[in-house]
Amino acid sequence: MNQAALGVRDGMAHLTRIRIGLLAAAGLVLIATVLIFAMPGIPDERSIRNSVVEHLSKWTGATVSITGRTRLNYFPRPALIIPNVKLSGIKRLPALRALQAKSIEVRLGLWSLFSRTPVVDRITFVEPRIEASSAGAAAGQRPTEKLAQRLIRTLETAPVDQIRLENGALTVTGPATSEQFTAITAKINLQRPGGAHSGRGTFTWRGQAVSFNYEGEKREKAANPLTFPVSVAIDGDLISAQINGTAIVSNGVRITGNLNLGIPNLPRFARWTGVLVPEDQKTGEFSANGTFHWEGYRIGFDEGTFELDGNRALGAVTLDFGGPRPQLEGTLALQRLDLTRYIEAGSPAPASSNPGVIPAKPKTIDIGFPLLHHINLDLRISTTELRAPPIAFGQSALSVTLKAGRLAADIAVFELCGGNGNIRLEFDASVPDSALRLTANINAVSAETCIEIFTAKSRLEGTASMTADITSKGRTAKELLDTLGGKISLSMTAGQADVDVPKLISSLRDGPVRGWKAVQGSATAFETLTGEFFLRPGAVYTDSLKINLGSRYLTGDGTIDLAGRGLDMRMKLMVPPPKDAPAETKQTESARGLAGDIVIKGPWSDPSFTLEPVKKNASAPQLDPARTAQGRNFYR
Repeated sequence: MNQAALGVRDGMAHLTRIRIGLLAAAGLVLIATVLIFAMPGIPDERSIRNSVVEHLSKWTGATVSITGRTRLNYFPRPALIIPNVKLSGIKRLPALRALQAKSIEVRLGLWSLFSRTPVVDRITFVEPRIEASSAGAAAGQRPTEKLAQRLIRTLETAPVDQIRLENGALTVTGPATSEQFTAITAKINLQRPGGAHSGRGTFTWRGQAVSFNYEGEKREKAANPLTFPVSVAIDGDLISAQINGTAIVSNGVRITGNLNLGIPNLPRFARWTGVLVPEDQKTGEFSANGTFHWEGYRIGFDEGTFELDGNRALGAVTLDFGGPRPQLEGTLALQRLDLTRYIEAGSPAPASSNPGVIPAKPKTIDIGFPLLHHINLDLRISTTELRAPPIAFGQSALSVTLKAGRLAADIAVFELCGGNGNIRLEFDASVPDSALRLTANINAVSAETCIEIFTAKSRLEGTASMTADITSKGRTAKELLDTLGGKISLSMTAGQADVDVPKLISSLRDGPVRGWKAVQGSATAFETLTGEFFLRPGAVYTDSLKINLGSRYLTGDGTIDLAGRGLDMRMKLMVPPPKDAPAETKQTESARGLAGDIVIKGPWSDPSFTLEPVKKNASAPQLDPARTAQGRNFYR
């Protein structure tokens, strides 16, 4: 027999086997169908529906009502379709009040149809609308019972192995608010006593889709409290979280273990959860991982690693949602805390010639006033470097507290420009006109280094100490700058200024002098420089500037215009009387060293110097009373 004939024979045999298989399968289906319809005792549609209603009512403690005609399907799997199902007055499932579904699909075990009590292995709620209470116990439930344990026990007695939700909606009502979760699609595998259980699905909350996956392992034998391993994964555009730990169920639910949390944009996440962060807050990439605990409204890292916009910290942090405002508290240690991206950059200034100093750029701090009203803080932070352009601090220890809109921030110890000091900032946003107060004490800093933070080259050198008490008020950063007040006291020793005083005096006798270059030559050394400076909107005023040059000294008063970057100062060159001179000795014009006052006006980068003669018969130098009062009135 040739090859072609053999191929045809094999093909016909294979086709015959297929036909026999199909006939056998059809025969089995026919036999099963005949058995289902012909055998006595097979439950009908009504009895199955009544059994389902009875089990649901017994399990949930609710009144179950149905409107519409049920339908029993046998293919591809036996299932009963029950339309318009409503569960009201739920008593046995904590927090749930009512459930209403467009229909429920009750999937039945095929072979159980031959018994008088069919097995229900899955219930699917189609377009369910679920009402719940955030208080835990709904109407008719006893609030003193251990709700979490009751829920676990109730789930263990469920009449089905699996519950599914298709396109559902959940409304959770609290004492003052109501939240809605929509587009819920979920599959919940219910545990048998002590067995494993799981759930997964997706939902939408406040416009964001979130997926979840939950796995609960077989619980430990101890009856009270209930303890079992859990694994939870949450994923969305605004948050991702992975939890691996142990659940302890007693009066509440407590989970301990490891948490890996990622939030791509913390301000967007905060706004999503209800914290009113300003829309222009764009930064805030946050991650956290470590050992944690979660119970009720409180979640905390006992030992964690945290990173926010590149700032990495180690420590312990707790977030409590139980009060009227979220409460964040903790202790953190950072290698470096860089606040650069939280401070808006202005136009660039000339680069600093001093290595290690952040280039000067005019900055304005973007203060999020709404945030101060929606969160409480209690944080303690230590860092070896604190960068808040244009200033960079060395090793620092900070504490920040915020409660009901009242902020207090203390930099208890910091290093700055070779010296050290402390700063306290108080900001009260709870009053209609938000009030700010800044107090500072800075010791032994390099004046040259500090000045070159703000300008390319310093014309002043020396060791400086400073105290400050500054106040302001307003609802925006601009208002705060426009209402500045307070006082700064400055003291310098063993320094020099890049001004040739003898050259300036000699030049002024011939007429006005313009620009710093015209008065440069040999730097003028001084023993001390002291003064009190009073802040007023856009400017600084002094009436007590004194520079001790050794054999003589300069005194001065006037205004430094911060907004316009200008000077309006009046200086006097004085020669002190001999130490053994009588106290009533009056200084003469010649004793003062210069027959007139040095007037400095114009932009501080290129001012003009003029000599204003002293009027005849003038007494000893007197400060302008009006200007003095004006300056002091700005200090409260």
